[in-house]
Amino acid sequence: MTGPVPHAARTPEQEVYVVLHCQPCEECVQDGRQSIEGGQPSWESSYACPRYAVQWCGRGRGVPPPWIRERIVAREGTVHLPVGGLDGVPVGLLRGVYGLTIAEVAAARKSGHRATPVGARYPSGPTP
Repeated sequence: MTGPVPHAARTPEQEVYVVLHCQPCEECVQDGRQSIEGGQPSWESSYACPRYAVQWCGRGRGVPPPWIRERIVAREGTVHLPVGGLDGVPVGLLRGVYGLTIAEVAAARKSGHRATPVGARYPSGPTP
């Protein structure tokens, strides 16, 4: 989507157009990844469209947003983690770090949790 950049000194013939955003096209490149930094899970995302010269990057701590997690899962798959008990992921970790709801934790206690490979390597929650 493009639109004129308002400027009081410009005449209509001198309007400058900028790209406000790009709809994904065949040239767009999107990437997402996870890592463990300083003992905490983190994520990064990048988006670039050479057709419209649009670039965007994002970074954060904790589990990645759903649209970034979907890209990671599509590329790397998931790992099954048992939940609770002596050998399972602590329930508090699923709530605090992974952000699961109580209903999601209850379901995970029965069938396990599907984590990204990096998420599966995060062995325990943050130390208090």
